[in-house]
Amino acid sequence: MFDPTSRYIVQMRVRRGFALARRLRQVFSRAAGQAKAVSSPFKVGDYVAGDDPFNGCTEGVVAVINGSSIGLRTAAPAGRTVVYYDYRQLRRPW
Repeated sequence: MFDPTSRYIVQMRVRRGFALARRLRQVFSRAAGQAKAVSSPFKVGDYVAGDDPFNGCTEGVVAVINGSSIGLRTAAPAGRTVVYYDYRQLRRPW
């Protein structure tokens, strides 16, 4: 007769639960890694123009890429040498 509380059955349920949890953790960590690694159409050294209502309109060279945030190195006299934009707010000026 089948005993649902037997030692073997309980161990199999625990192993199956750990295997499922391990696989779900792998899937979610891979998805989180891909979400953080947004591919930007710009590379370091590209000359681009950014337009943002908070930062204003500036042109500069891409200096830093952090996910979806791109830092532009500008020659602005305002003292800000690197201005950060979302890559969707940037365009090539020509």
